[in-house]
Parts: sequence; structure tokens; C-alpha cells
Amino acid sequence: MSDDIVIRNLEVKDLPGVAAIHIVAFPDSALTMLGVEAVRRYYEWQLTGPHEAIPLGAFTNAELMGFCFGGVFRGAMSGFLHKNHIFLTGRVLTHPWLVTNSIFRERLAAGVRILKRLGRPKASVPPSKNQIGKSFGILSIAVHPRCQGLGVGKLLMKESEEVACQRGFREMDLTVHPDNHQAFRFYESLDWEKISNNGVWNGGMRKFLRF
Repeated sequence: MSDDIVIRNLEVKDLPGVAAIHIVAFPDSALTMLGVEAVRRYYEWQLTGPHEAIPLGAFTNAELMGFCFGGVFRGAMSGFLHKNHIFLTGRVLTHPWLVTNSIFRERLAAGVRILKRLGRPKASVPPSKNQIGKSFGILSIAVHPRCQGLGVGKLLMKESEEVACQRGFREMDLTVHPDNHQAFRFYESLDWEKISNNGVWNGGMRKFLRF
């Protein structure tokens, strides 16, 4: 099956498919609760904002099976919130029952703090040819439930790792919820390691790259 999967860079036209996969892969996320358009706008910002992003999609017969957004992100959340604050405020006001959800209230409070602290996102910074000291981050990766078990996630991670190596990065990093055992075991099978702080692991993981 993996021979029939094509990995390519995502484009704006692919974002509705990305949003659809995000919603079924992360049904309990605060972003999902805001609706498909909010999710699409979030990934549009990651695709078009002042980042050094490598957005990859796995396709078969032109159908998106999964995606991975990796790279160096500048204001991944704060920029999204600032650019879309009117739309997002409208979503909350027209869907007041969202605030009854504890997860949503927590994310909403965090979003307000981010906007107060950071204000406008920083101007775009030209990509640096020297990546020493930088880490290639995996911001988000998801595979449609009906495509799981086909090796899609491994292909996306492998391609992201190859791109990171080609661009001179020495390591990669990501964050996973500590209770998501399936996810961190998947990363450990790909030679990622947990980053502990004073013996406590809060979900951070990294992988050192070999050239």
C-alpha cells in the first residue's frame, strides 16, 4: 500500500482536506470545537505565515490521507489568533455553550493571555542558511482514522526528517500529550526520546539527526 502513497508539499487548495482530517483525528480539541472553518484558517496561517514551514500531505488517488506540518514556526498560535480574532470572537459569541466545556475554557483563557502578552506577530524573518542551534519542530501530524495502520504516519515523519537533514538541522522536536500513549510509543518506535525535566516528563520529545 505504501507504494501507492504520494508525499508532496501541501497547497492552500488542500486545506479543506487538512481541516477535515484534523476534526476526525482530534475531535476533542478546542480548535475542532470552533468548527471546520476555524481549523482551515489555523492551517492557512501555518502555511502562509512568517514561518519556515514544510507542510506535507500523503495522497493516494488524489485523496488526502494524512498531513504533517513541520519546520520553524514564528507565532504559530499568536499570529493565528491575531489575524483571525474577529472571526474567532464571532464563533464564541454565536456558540456560547462552548464555554461550558472545561478544555475550551482553558484554551480560551490561554488565547486571551497570548494576545495580551504578544500583541501583533513579529515581521517575517528571512530563512537562515545556518540551522545550527535550531530545532526542526513538528507542529502537527494527523492521519485519517480509516487510513491508520497503512504506514502513512511513518512516511510523513520520514519525509520530514529527510527535509530537516537537507536543510542542515541537527535535531527535531515535538510535544505530545503525556496521556496519549499510542502517540508517544509511535514516536519512540522512530527513535524519538522523551525530554524530562528533573525527572518529570511533560510531553516534550526530540530526535537527534544523523547526516
